[in-house]
Amino acid sequence: MHIKKITASVFAVTFTLGLITVNFFNHFYAEKALHKDAEQLLYQFHDAMLEAHDILENLPDPDTFQCSEEDVKKLAMLAFEHPAVRLVGVLHGQEQHCASENVHIDLSNYHQRTLNPDKHVLKDQLSLATVTHSDEHLDLLMVRSHENSRYFASINPFMVNYLTEFACMNCLEYDFVIQGLPNLEFKSKRIKQPSYIEYTASRMESDVKVTLNLRGTKAFYIYYQELSWFSTVAFSFVLATLLALFAFKLLTIRQSMDRIIKDAIKFKEFTPFYQPIIDSKSNEVVGVEMLARWVHKDGAVVPAYQFIPFSEDTGLIVDITEQLIKKMAKDIKTLKWDQSDKFVSINIVPDHFKDNALYELLESLMNHYEIAPSTISLEITERMKIDNLPHARACLDDFYKKGIDLKLDDAGTGYGGFSYIQELGISTLKIDKMFVDTINSDDLKSSVLDAIISFAKSSNLKMIAEGVEHQHQVEYLKERDVFMIQGYIYAKPMPIAQLQKWLQERD
Repeated sequence: MHIKKITASVFAVTFTLGLITVNFFNHFYAEKALHKDAEQLLYQFHDAMLEAHDILENLPDPDTFQCSEEDVKKLAMLAFEHPAVRLVGVLHGQEQHCASENVHIDLSNYHQRTLNPDKHVLKDQLSLATVTHSDEHLDLLMVRSHENSRYFASINPFMVNYLTEFACMNCLEYDFVIQGLPNLEFKSKRIKQPSYIEYTASRMESDVKVTLNLRGTKAFYIYYQELSWFSTVAFSFVLATLLALFAFKLLTIRQSMDRIIKDAIKFKEFTPFYQPIIDSKSNEVVGVEMLARWVHKDGAVVPAYQFIPFSEDTGLIVDITEQLIKKMAKDIKTLKWDQSDKFVSINIVPDHFKDNALYELLESLMNHYEIAPSTISLEITERMKIDNLPHARACLDDFYKKGIDLKLDDAGTGYGGFSYIQELGISTLKIDKMFVDTINSDDLKSSVLDAIISFAKSSNLKMIAEGVEHQHQVEYLKERDVFMIQGYIYAKPMPIAQLQKWLQERD
């Protein structure tokens, strides 16, 4: 039931948050429509230029054009046959003589586009010009000049709203800018409302850059709201469903893992493995660290990294540690270390400071098996945060009075640092493998290793180096008075039977 509630909450929250993306989808669809319109306009501009050029090139010299009724019909037919060309006409001097239709365009002071300071034509006496209309929109003209006469072809205005022609009226406008000296600009009729969304595109036409600025009003923008809401709801539903399924799967796995580990505790499948710690001066075994391993009934061993993090997060590590300690007490008697000067280190976590259960367990086992307290040692990792150091110290004082000391594992890698050493009564620093690996390397952490060693010496702390794998590391540590070594150079973690055999072979 708990999992279902969490899964439903994940779905509801994700779906609600997803609805916020409606503006994103609205903008996406509106901009996509502008993009398509811009491409259409640029293509239309390209086609219009070609058609105007074709018309003007195939007309006779304008000086010889007499504007007879037959000639005017010819101009009208040319405009009809070329949809991109709105108007075709001829002028003699500054006076419009005739055109394909009766539309007045004042070319007495048109602005030619300049390709360079010395040449005002595109080619073959062709040039571009703009002319302003009474409604303030600008027409683009292609002009063919010949002495005192010239033809002109108007290729404006272009149509917009290709994909949204039923969305709104007069809700789009454009500006074309043709690069030159100076730039030549022509534009559509202005829209009455302010622009709400804009899009800019450009392309090269005969080595000339043409830039298009396309603008839409709010009416154009909100046309896509219905589609945007549909997409938003669909997107939110799919995303919420996927995240809910992921959460359900994750929670189910965690619940399954919780149940599996509890079953393993019930059937006593957690087994202590021991990794020896050697005094490199005498080559004698001074103790071992007890490490948790999960050994299935079929003998398969589950590595610690596959269950320790989860066990620590859920608090199950306390029950696992209890099971390991009970088995460890028997193993100490098996090794005949119960009254020796050798030690077994037990890894503990901050959860062990919540009550006196660990202390009472160890006291009971030491009394039952007649184990000297100095044989037992605790290790706390610096990587786990202790929220209440004074309370932890009060709990540890009971162990110290009994003769059980505390080592700091993973020194220099986590939360504790100096505060753990100062507040918890640490007796020994365990130097982490990550620092040992920097020996004889250019790694910046090598300076940290020397700093840890120097600090431990000045604080009268014992030191154990973990993860030592090579003889040159042993020698480097020896030179700095670090003699207690734990690592594969001597032995891997092993179960009690294998440890017994290993110890016998060393004798």
